[in-house]
Amino acid sequence: MDQSENNPSQKYSKNELRRRSRTYFHRQCRIIVRNLSYKITEEKLREEFERFGFLEEVNILKREDGKLVGCAFLQFSQREESDYAIKEMNGQIYMGRKIEVDYAKEKSEYSRKIKQEKIKTEQIKKEEEENAVKLEDDDDDVEVKSEDEDEDGDDDDDEYNDDEEYDEDNKEDDDEDVKPSKLGKSGMKKEKGNELEEGREVFVKNLPYEVEANELKEIMSQFGNVEKVLINRERISGHSKGTAFVIFKRKDSAELSCRQSLKLKVHDQYAEILPALRKKEVLNREKAKQEKRAKDSRNLYLLKEGLIMAGSPAAKEVSKSDMAQRLRLEQRSNEMLKNFNRFVARDRLTIHNIPQTYTNEDLRKMIIQYTSYKPKECRVMRENRPSFGSAAGRSRGYGFVSFPKHEIALEVLRKLNNNPAVFGKNSRPIVSFSIEDRNVYNLRQKRLEKSRANNPTYQKKLEELKEKKLKRLQSRKETKREKLQELVVAPTALLQKLNHKAKAAAAAVPKKKQRQRDIEHMITPFTGELSKEGKSGLRSNRKITQQAEAHMKRLQQERKEQKKQQRKQEHAVNRMAKQGTKQVKPKMNVYELKKEDAFFKEAIGKYKDMINQVTKQPKRSKWYSE
Repeated sequence: MDQSENNPSQKYSKNELRRRSRTYFHRQCRIIVRNLSYKITEEKLREEFERFGFLEEVNILKREDGKLVGCAFLQFSQREESDYAIKEMNGQIYMGRKIEVDYAKEKSEYSRKIKQEKIKTEQIKKEEEENAVKLEDDDDDVEVKSEDEDEDGDDDDDEYNDDEEYDEDNKEDDDEDVKPSKLGKSGMKKEKGNELEEGREVFVKNLPYEVEANELKEIMSQFGNVEKVLINRERISGHSKGTAFVIFKRKDSAELSCRQSLKLKVHDQYAEILPALRKKEVLNREKAKQEKRAKDSRNLYLLKEGLIMAGSPAAKEVSKSDMAQRLRLEQRSNEMLKNFNRFVARDRLTIHNIPQTYTNEDLRKMIIQYTSYKPKECRVMRENRPSFGSAAGRSRGYGFVSFPKHEIALEVLRKLNNNPAVFGKNSRPIVSFSIEDRNVYNLRQKRLEKSRANNPTYQKKLEELKEKKLKRLQSRKETKREKLQELVVAPTALLQKLNHKAKAAAAAVPKKKQRQRDIEHMITPFTGELSKEGKSGLRSNRKITQQAEAHMKRLQQERKEQKKQQRKQEHAVNRMAKQGTKQVKPKMNVYELKKEDAFFKEAIGKYKDMINQVTKQPKRSKWYSE
């Protein structure tokens, strides 16, 4: 065996050992402060604790959503300073709360303690179950005696319960509905959950955070004898959640307290009292709520239709004012839909960014021109008072359009929304499904029905439509009969079964989904997001602000690129000016060359012939004779 294996300190280098020892001693001066106010800041903590020594680090714990937990870690430079801070500040009232100051522990030690506590609680539960089984095996006379003794000595039990409340309130519970075992009338601990079955337990909501268990017990004792009060607290900070469980000794007192729900006043707040439920029942209720939301009776998924997301190809060249108006309208629609009587219409659209000169007829012509669909309703909203240049009132810049079918309205939205060819690049149309009030919608439908009932022409049309439907049904039945007669002779019962099966199969066939080919036909480069049933289109204000910031960054980048290109062009022009432009002879076409040859032959060819004749030398004779 090597000596290095026996001595674990030799496995590491000297530098590593020094670094580890420094961090160890540095951690010894780290303290934790619990039960802090939610209004605490780093500056206030430093002002309070820097009098004990130099603070190297102040870390206030926060959740994922940014809310404070109520705990903070403070790092001192020396052990004496941290000791002095714990002695002076532990148990003191700071910003209206009694804070707890102690040395911070490592995660490994903390997790070990939690595991040990869980093991202990499991062992105690097992022992309780064994004791309960033993008690059931005993004679009934012993149980009767214990009950009689308890009725005489209620005061002793109350004192014991008060002590137990103090211990259990300081425990850290993960779930609100999970509660420790309670004491029964016999003086022994009961099985878990008997209070719920007997109907003696109550759940209290909307409590002030300052209310303690003893105070709530006094308030709830007006309805009857209270056995125990358990306030739900945060696991880490120990702060109250504003809810509590109250266990009465009788079922009648619990029912009486539930009748006083939202009538009982606790510190200027009306408490809501409900019968306690098991965790499974609460989960089942939440599932039922989710199923109701999944049905989406308010058509919230249509809000996503036509959204222009920052960074998408549809957001290219969208002006800053248009994007800001889109986000503003989205926030407004979210606020309107907080009222559950309002819903998103399937066949009615709103169009914003309409020019001031547009009338109802102009809007109708524009829709027919770009979509080839005629709207039923087409209105440009105007002010009630007449203004200069418009007797009907000044246009408000938006209008409503309705169609007979949802599919038509959807296609119109996808063709018009964010289209730069309609109103211009800088002010593109903002088209979305309108938000309607259910009460107003019902009144409108009633008016339509009355007007149709009083209109004789409409009644004639209805009669004609009914006659056409009857004729179609009769023709279909006749064709079916002819087909059946052509078949081989078969019993009537078998044919009826076949028809019944065919109808059932036709009913079971799901509705045809919209084809991808049809969707691609409606989509254009400037259309935004597409909606899907079952997926809500509501976005939080945080996401909307993020979209606005992302679009602003994109616009800034586009402007920078444009400026770069302009500079490049200017530099190229300056270089050409300095160097001087070279005169390049333009290339002549073949047709132009032929014209030049003909011109030279006519004008200059004559002079060439004359010169050639003058300068023409005689032919030389041969110097030898043949």
